[in-house]
Amino acid sequence: GIDLRADFQPAGPVLMDRPQLERVLTNLLVNAQQASADGAPITLRTLTENGTARLIVEDRGCGMSADFLERQLFRPFQTTKQTGTGIGLYHCKLIVDAHGGRMEVRSQPGQGTRISMVLP
Repeated sequence: GIDLRADFQPAGPVLMDRPQLERVLTNLLVNAQQASADGAPITLRTLTENGTARLIVEDRGCGMSADFLERQLFRPFQTTKQTGTGIGLYHCKLIVDAHGGRMEVRSQPGQGTRISMVLP
């Protein structure tokens, strides 16, 4: 199962292609679940900061190295998973970029990962 903890603060309004951003959110949640041990909580938050809407997915999973974040994270066909094609976050970034936004990632091996979707 998934222990999803929600902390929703007002964020928006945002002009968006809802199905596309729902795909991004689904991908971020699936990644967080796959990176986490069974029962480890995943936090989903929304907030407004400096005139942007932020949607944050945070896990306490396996995390990623600084080298992987810098060199490989948003490239196509790169993955730390045993299965999959590695196109998920690459496509997520393309969708968020097309909305005039950006993806911010903080991660440490063994500590977990925090991915923020930042939209104008």
